[in-house]
Amino acid sequence: MSKTKFAAILLAIYTVLYFGIALMVSATFKDIAAADVAGMPLAIWGGLLVIITGVVITRLYLKRMDAEENA
Repeated sequence: MSKTKFAAILLAIYTVLYFGIALMVSATFKDIAAADVAGMPLAIWGGLLVIITGVVITRLYLKRMDAEENA
């Protein structure tokens, strides 16, 4: 798989997740965002998921680029 295709797939995954969470915390879906999950609102869990996913995707990308550079 090429660098561009790999980066595009990772970007698409993050974009869908990010805008999905952003939509969830909008005024239209405020009841869903306020739903309690394990003692915290779903919106907070969504925000944490976006941050963690961003870190994981960045790590995957950097690891892949380092592996291709050293190959």
